[in-house]
Amino acid sequence: MIQRIQSLYLLGGALAILAMIFIPFSRVIADSAAGYLYLHECKGDVLVAGVYNPLLLLFAGTITAVSFLISIFLFKNRIRQMRFNAFVFILNCLLIGAMFIVPERLADAVHGHAYYKEIGIIMPLISMVLLVFANKAIKKDEMKVRAADRLR
Repeated sequence: MIQRIQSLYLLGGALAILAMIFIPFSRVIADSAAGYLYLHECKGDVLVAGVYNPLLLLFAGTITAVSFLISIFLFKNRIRQMRFNAFVFILNCLLIGAMFIVPERLADAVHGHAYYKEIGIIMPLISMVLLVFANKAIKKDEMKVRAADRLR
């Protein structure tokens, strides 16, 4: 299971999402306060405002990462795995949307601005690219299996 290239792609996608725990994805700057936003918390003076609730991002990120891992174990039924990966793709899109909505709302609440020039903002994009590569590899395996079945 893990020796297949698509499993490595899916594992890399999950690790990219989980890396957002340690890498900030946005920065909110107010008049006299600033803070970095991580997947699970806000570090900085903006936390004093008390308006940041990381549950939306933490829930979206956790569900997306777990879905990547679940997809690895669906290797026996490639068609089901590709369909599940479409669901994971939608979850990843929702995570990306939440990564832009939450900082903007926090910035509006503290009368500041949200800046997205952080390395964490590209982690879901990396996982999305790895998901596309995994789907291509799964489809290639399915075509090989079908071609082998025709020879019998």
